[in-house]
Amino acid sequence: MNKQPQIWINPKSDLKFKNWEEVFSKPSRLEVTAFLTGQVFTGPFILIDSDHPKTPEEQKKDQWVPVLSYLVKHPEKGYFLLDSGVPEVDSNNRCDFNLLLGLFNTKCQSEKGRNVAGQLETLKIPNKDLNFVLASHLHWDHIGGMEALRKRGPIKVLISEEEAEDASKAFSIFHGYSSTALSFDFDLSTLPKDKFFEMPILGSVYDLYGDGSVWVISATGHTEGEIAVLLNATSGPLLFTFDSSHLKAGFENEVPPGATTNKEKSTDIIRRMNTFSKKFSKVKVIYGHEPTQWKGDPIVSLAK
Repeated sequence: MNKQPQIWINPKSDLKFKNWEEVFSKPSRLEVTAFLTGQVFTGPFILIDSDHPKTPEEQKKDQWVPVLSYLVKHPEKGYFLLDSGVPEVDSNNRCDFNLLLGLFNTKCQSEKGRNVAGQLETLKIPNKDLNFVLASHLHWDHIGGMEALRKRGPIKVLISEEEAEDASKAFSIFHGYSSTALSFDFDLSTLPKDKFFEMPILGSVYDLYGDGSVWVISATGHTEGEIAVLLNATSGPLLFTFDSSHLKAGFENEVPPGATTNKEKSTDIIRRMNTFSKKFSKVKVIYGHEPTQWKGDPIVSLAK
């Protein structure tokens, strides 16, 4: 990872919409494909606050949950990825990961070639056709696929300034960051903090391309620089919560994840997104690791 990240420059970033009705009146012909890269075994310690009175009893358990990466094709700008999923598996189809010198081990399973690099190979999309990977945050299950991507050629990663700052701190491991996952040689750019602006309900957002097609939402809570993403597709808007809300139960009951750096802010962004989804019923919510949302094929078209 480039330790001195560049700033993402968008010459149209000053073009601002006044409200979401205006945004949704001008959708873009986005194509969105979901890649199921693997599954991790975890529980309420990470996924949902088990002490919250609104947490359903059935969610207070360890379970296998899906890890996704999403390929987005903009009609003019081309391809980019949302997250990169888990790493390639070993000979036993495992992709386990350790933190704190092995004190915390997360079980991970998948199949050979199902990581994001393998999925892109299947679709015959080389790295040179990818503008960047927009990472929701820098935890290993969201950037684990970077190693295999980097083997295919140069790759750029785009994150929030807050995420870059927190992940580079001396004791970042206590916020869930892994030096191993961050050690791969990729170029890093950060979203310009001064270009974010307030929009109704969701608060601080950034219009990535300046055309209302891809919206980055400040979603501080699970990590200091966590983001959510809203894609304004012609087939209907898609709201990706990523790890600001891992599970459908957490989102609908407005319960924060079990692991947060700021529980108050985490709860606030879930409330905002929940209110937003209720006001705009055509918005489809894609949760961070919801098991019931991903069954069957490892490649799923979400918009075309």
